[in-house]
Amino acid sequence: MTENICWPESETGYIRIKRGEIKSYITDGLLSLVALWQRIKRYGWPQGKGYLAEPRFVLSIVELFDSEKSNFLEWKKRNGNN
Repeated sequence: MTENICWPESETGYIRIKRGEIKSYITDGLLSLVALWQRIKRYGWPQGKGYLAEPRFVLSIVELFDSEKSNFLEWKKRNGNN
């Protein structure tokens, strides 16, 4: 099976991950970041003082996952997968 990609990786900054390689990316570190993001979405920022009181990496994780969620929901909407 040949994999087709719409654009070169160098133009988007995205990396291609083959299905067979996905399992190697699901690490304890990734799962703990996902759990952190979910807790923040449910209960708010850990320090209780807003995002400015948090370490920069926490804000970066939330921005990254929010962006990916938004991209996914937009993709679902375009493809009629409500």
